Amino acid sequence: MSRIHEIIASARTQIFTGTFLAALWVFFAIAHLVTFNLTGKASLLVFSTAETLIAVFFLLRTPPRTFTSSPHEWVVAVLGTFLPLLLRPTADSPVPAAEWGLVVGSAMQIAGVLSLNRSLALVPALRELKTAGMYRLVRHPIYFSYLISFSFYLAANYSPRNLLIVTASLCLLLARVYFEERLLGQTAEYRAYQSRVRWRLIPFVF
Repeated sequence: MSRIHEIIASARTQIFTGTFLAALWVFFAIAHLVTFNLTGKASLLVFSTAETLIAVFFLLRTPPRTFTSSPHEWVVAVLGTFLPLLLRPTADSPVPAAEWGLVVGSAMQIAGVLSLNRSLALVPALRELKTAGMYRLVRHPIYFSYLISFSFYLAANYSPRNLLIVTASLCLLLARVYFEERLLGQTAEYRAYQSRVRWRLIPFVF
């Protein structure tokens, strides 16, 4: 194991990333609960639940067999994971119908997280390959749900801050798909899965 791998896999690093994620999640949850109490926007609770599941399974994730040590892939993964927790709700809903879209996207995100379970990874890594549930439709169902929920979140909670965060998050998402496919494609098991499930992110599109 290289020195970089040793540092990343160390208990100190795991504690630091877990603590940092927990702190971001606390502020995120408080902001959404406060706005829900003021506005009654139920979509905020569903979206918060989806993000909470990701935080929980991130802390409980199983150790990977191997993972990338590329610095730029780590930067992309860390930013892509933590940046959405900086989203903040607004009191108004510029596009009221977007509330329903946010609920659907968040529900898909919850289903994807539950399908992946403790194999949730921060960076490209080799863990137990999941092919059931939403993974029968696309190879990256959680990212697909992000695409939907982030877009509708912005429509239902528009602000320049949220626009910047969502735009950056979706760009990082596409980069993460590329990096993960490159690593996972090194295994025969994943290449066989690619032949069965053609679409990476969006059914019949990409």
